[in-house]
Amino acid sequence: MRRADTRLAGWVALVVALTSAGQLGRLCGQQDDRWAGPRTLPGLENVLRISDRLYAGGEPKGDAGFASLQTLGVRVVVSVDGARPDVERARRYGLRYVHIPIGYDGVPRAAQAALTRVVRELPGPIYIHCHHGQHRGPAAAAIAALACQAVDAAGARKILENAGTSPAYRGLWRDVEQFRPLPADAPLPELHEVAPVPTLAAAMAKLDRHFDLVKQLEKNRWQPLPDHPDVVAPQETLLLVEALHEARRRWLEQHNGDSGSDFARRLEEAENQAVALRNAVAKQQTTEASALVARLQNSCTDCHRRYRD
Repeated sequence: MRRADTRLAGWVALVVALTSAGQLGRLCGQQDDRWAGPRTLPGLENVLRISDRLYAGGEPKGDAGFASLQTLGVRVVVSVDGARPDVERARRYGLRYVHIPIGYDGVPRAAQAALTRVVRELPGPIYIHCHHGQHRGPAAAAIAALACQAVDAAGARKILENAGTSPAYRGLWRDVEQFRPLPADAPLPELHEVAPVPTLAAAMAKLDRHFDLVKQLEKNRWQPLPDHPDVVAPQETLLLVEALHEARRRWLEQHNGDSGSDFARRLEEAENQAVALRNAVAKQQTTEASALVARLQNSCTDCHRRYRD
């Protein structure tokens, strides 16, 4: 047996033992701390076992990832990423997909309601994933666990801590902290295998809003905005990076992966500049950060002149 298969077999044996060791006292089972940190399985990264009915982790990669989910007994896969789920491959492994895309700035109420419907109505075990399984996926899984009473508030925070969710994504932490289970008779939304995702125009509009806030922070010498003390430089520069990354990914999806085009190259260059800006802010290199804002503004102005104005 290959080493990867042996490792997977070991984790499966642990899951079976843990599941049979206790009774399901709650809808999502009892919280389990014996997977204190994320695991790597064939085709899966950052896998967290939250309870005997709920997992979180990274996007399944190819047949190996879906085979691992199948072996773990997973029956429903929930993607909170913006990319189109691999529905066809999941079906070949007897898995149902549900698509509830969210951003890095929080878990909207509609998504909270959809996650509630998943854990209330669909069979488990359930695997919730984003791209790499560190930020959006664990936040969604924490809300799902709260919705079915698998964890309390402290347990939900522990999910984010165990996953390594960055404190810079304050909206994700906020929405997990503020979530309260919905009433039993609350209306819940329809679930989709592939949900509508924002267009490139919507992604660019969101990008503009984040950059506007970054420019306001720069004018305020990188201090929180007086009228919005929750708007801080580390968070907004990080969200700017993610917005540029999402805009480029959306463009590539709509243009058959043409990464060599001038527009794709400009988005990649802007994303690299935003990463440098985020790092400069983190190191409190304010002069360098301000210079990078000016460089990004020049890039945006030139790109708008060519492709928008």
